[in-house]
Amino acid sequence: MAPKLVSLLILSALAAFAAEEGGHGGGDPLINYKWINFAILAVLLVYAVVKYLIPMLNERSAEIQKDLAESRASVAQAEARIKDLEAKLGNFEGELSSIRARVAQEREAESKRITEQTANLLDKLNQQMRNEIASETKLAEQQLRAFTARKALEIAEARLAAQQDSAAQQNLVATFVNDLKQVEAR
Repeated sequence: MAPKLVSLLILSALAAFAAEEGGHGGGDPLINYKWINFAILAVLLVYAVVKYLIPMLNERSAEIQKDLAESRASVAQAEARIKDLEAKLGNFEGELSSIRARVAQEREAESKRITEQTANLLDKLNQQMRNEIASETKLAEQQLRAFTARKALEIAEARLAAQQDSAAQQNLVATFVNDLKQVEAR
């Protein structure tokens, strides 16, 4: 591109020079030098643009393209991350419902277990109370029999004392007391 531009400027300068030479005789005597000076400056300007500015602009363009590519990749990663998070958020409701259902089941099972355990403890307590009542009842019956036997003995002694003499009474009472002691010993 630069050689074509330089060639074009040189041709323009020559055309201008030729136009000056051919037409008038009363123009600026330094015009040829001015055109040559202009052509040299134009060539230097084109050289500087081609040598320094175009590579710098190309380098900057490459950097911008690289940054754009990195930005697109970052955007793609961010969008993928957003989709992943949205999917997890969608699953979060399902997982939360699942956890709630599992907790409700565990709570129900624990409540049932506690209810059964309480019922078992109540049954054991009722059985223990029945056993204690039965034991106390037997003890009371034995004490009542012993009390009844003593009172019966006292009454019998009193009747016999009234009916018999003292020697026969003592013999009868001793025999009866021995019989009672044998019954209680068993």
